Amino acid sequence: MSTAARHPLNSRQANFRRALTNISLGAGPIGLSLFLLAFQYKIHEVAVDFHAAYYPAALRLLDGGNPYAASQHQVSSGMAFVYPALSAIGFAPFALPGRSIGQILFVLVCLACVPAALRALNVRDWRVYGVVLYWLPIYSGWQTANLTLPLMLLVALAWRHRDKPLVAGLITAVAISLKPFVWPLALWLLATRRWKAAAWALASGIVLNLAAWTVVGFNELSTFVHLSSSDTNALWKGGYGMLAVAHHLGASRQLGELLLVLVSALAAAAVIALGLRRDERGALTSTILLMLLASPLLWAHYFALLLVPLALLRPRLAPVWALPILMWPIPPRQPVYGWEEVLAWAVTATVLLLSLRGRASTAAPREPSAVPA
Repeated sequence: MSTAARHPLNSRQANFRRALTNISLGAGPIGLSLFLLAFQYKIHEVAVDFHAAYYPAALRLLDGGNPYAASQHQVSSGMAFVYPALSAIGFAPFALPGRSIGQILFVLVCLACVPAALRALNVRDWRVYGVVLYWLPIYSGWQTANLTLPLMLLVALAWRHRDKPLVAGLITAVAISLKPFVWPLALWLLATRRWKAAAWALASGIVLNLAAWTVVGFNELSTFVHLSSSDTNALWKGGYGMLAVAHHLGASRQLGELLLVLVSALAAAAVIALGLRRDERGALTSTILLMLLASPLLWAHYFALLLVPLALLRPRLAPVWALPILMWPIPPRQPVYGWEEVLAWAVTATVLLLSLRGRASTAAPREPSAVPA
């Protein structure tokens, strides 16, 4: 007599748990994402960053104009295009079919970056692919159609190809050229003694940016710098960055900038120290922290980068994967309240500390690799 026949109650319980898992981590996340996509599309709130900033800039570029043309209202409301020339060129193909089709295409690209990043980090447990769709930062990433989720994928790919100097260097250069706040990825290459990869990142970064600014026009470089500064001046009190934290504590912007420099220096020191100890995973986790701390403006979707250290710590489903779900009380809106700052950073600190303290036996299996170049 089979075990299932001898223990029908246990069999029914197992079948129930299996069905519950399939629904909650399979059909549930997909259904929720489709519902939210349809709802946001109905209220005209899907792909808000693409709609407000990326598409107009790309369209102006295709028409031979200035992608950095922006009114003061657009700057103060966070709708100005404040990204390097390579970003403007990268969005041009999405502007060709028109705004409606382009925004849907880019939302789909953002959604595809999530499983692609997990796959690049050797996560095989299908349940993890489901639970991350419940994260507020992941939802915010595709709902705004920002560059964060593609950048998350590039960070994951840099890790996967870390021992291929040309590939790792090129990926790093592309990521930083699209959005400079991921510059700590270059520091990680240096800290882990990947000299050839760092050299390739520098060389390919120079070539990429020379080519991109040739297309956009070197005369627009000063406009880009000025616009980026104006964007920070207008929005520094909002979001979750150190400048906003200082504001909520009643401090001035000058003290906020001092706080940003101090905590960023500590995180950078951790990247270097862990890299010198050959702790690649710990160094990359500190690199993610440095990205978040050093960015003058930090929005909810930036926390999607927590997927990378979590995947390295726990390639299979574990309770820690549910922690970013707790960020749902901090929706991507303005203003951001003090308790929301506390919640966001408490979740972030917990995830990163667990990642740094995780044992080697719980880390994702790594492929055979050569000695770092």
